Amino acid sequence: MSDYSGRSLITSVFIVAAVRLYREGLAGSLATCPRVSVVGTCANRADARERVRQLRPDVVIVDIATRDSLELIRDIQDEALQCNVLAFAVDEIPSDIIECAEAGATGYVTSDASIDDLVTSIERIARAELVCSPQIAGELFRRISQGGERWSSERKTLTTRERQVLDCIRQGKANKEIAQKLNISEPTVKNHVHHLLKKLDVTTRAQAAAHVPLSSRHRRAFSARTTG
Repeated sequence: MSDYSGRSLITSVFIVAAVRLYREGLAGSLATCPRVSVVGTCANRADARERVRQLRPDVVIVDIATRDSLELIRDIQDEALQCNVLAFAVDEIPSDIIECAEAGATGYVTSDASIDDLVTSIERIARAELVCSPQIAGELFRRISQGGERWSSERKTLTTRERQVLDCIRQGKANKEIAQKLNISEPTVKNHVHHLLKKLDVTTRAQAAAHVPLSSRHRRAFSARTTG
């Protein structure tokens, strides 16, 4: 990266990978690049959330083979930590890459990429550039064009956590049930509900649930919850 005067800046990086040798190998390889500074590493979601919150790196590299890797990516985006997430060791399968993008990853590096490829991707996403192949870019555009109003209103407006809460509302779940399912507190659920109602420009949970057409199964569940 560079500042407004054009001076070169170092990109700070945090690595999340379950396998220690893998994690330390990545850190050691990146240490040879003068434009990248590895500020920390860890092996799991819980430690990563705390460390990333403290260190605020420019880029977080998440090994997709790590347990709860997609959930960790969502955590980072939901907490608005202003970090770019690079999904690492992803197979060149459109559905897998789209899943990473929907979780909040800014870019990805495939499992057969070189260190030079990784460094280039780190620098590009730190500059807010799109990091994906033409094939994946085409798939992203197809997803957007097919999503219509739902993509526009939910994927762009609501955070990942708010979308999860909205999905639970559509299933007729009460706040306590949502809290248990998402492993968060009831007050946090209430805050998410308040924010998503405001963003969808509605005043009730029923209006939020009806904002996008429900499946018949979810409609019956929601009706039973609201009339019972």
